[in-house]
Amino acid sequence: MINRFILNEVSYFGPGAREVLPKDISRLGLHKAFVATDKDLIKFGVADQVLKVLEAAKIPYEIFSEIKPNPTVSNVKAGVEAFASSGADFILAIGGGSSMDTAKAIGIITNNPEFSDVVSLEGVADTKKKSVPIIALPTTAGTAAEVTINYVITDEQNQKKMVCVDPNDIPSIAIVDAELMYTLPKSLTAATGLDALTHAIEGLITKGAWEMSDMFEIKAIEMINRYLVTAVEEPSNAEARNGMAVAQYIAGMAFSNVGLGVVHGMAHPLGAIFDIPHGV
Repeated sequence: MINRFILNEVSYFGPGAREVLPKDISRLGLHKAFVATDKDLIKFGVADQVLKVLEAAKIPYEIFSEIKPNPTVSNVKAGVEAFASSGADFILAIGGGSSMDTAKAIGIITNNPEFSDVVSLEGVADTKKKSVPIIALPTTAGTAAEVTINYVITDEQNQKKMVCVDPNDIPSIAIVDAELMYTLPKSLTAATGLDALTHAIEGLITKGAWEMSDMFEIKAIEMINRYLVTAVEEPSNAEARNGMAVAQYIAGMAFSNVGLGVVHGMAHPLGAIFDIPHGV
């Protein structure tokens, strides 16, 4: 049996890790950012913590914030059009799974226009080219979308969530900066943390699991057990926030490569019909 393991080209961890952005943007020969985020992250100043780094380095950017909590086909189509007219050459995804999933779909369709009918991406899409370069900065400790080859888009017309699996969509760089998570409300901290725990447990017991994936999932379960309650009850606890940020990434490293299970299978229709987050 052949087991495959796909990860980011480079990942950075730790409070303040966003400061590496200019160096890596330069290293990759990139010039203008298309910032995929949501209105709440702009409203509450979370996105601004990243944008200030770009501004200090005189890196131009354009913001696309028309992203719903459960991104839709319409969101993606609007994003593809906005990216095409922006003059940007990479996507900077700031947010939870919604922003990162939307960024993945935009990046894939831009470089694989034969999949412009977004619903054609459902399942394992046979894309030929890698996504537009994506640099992902998660603002929640749950989805691990910054390290996975999966993304989920809601087909609003048919009221269902499409799970898209494509090795070409994984972000080039993941920057897991816990400082972007300090203001996350208790309810979202709990929900996203339980989503991460579910990822780790399902990834541990799924049929595709093997020794390497087990190593990551067991460590993720241990860390979530250690840090989640504190992160919920003490939102400004830097150790707990960083611990959860790293734990959810570790869980994602494995489940992205071995799959999940029936809990997520049940969560997708519930999310599509009732707009319920996975962790809830």
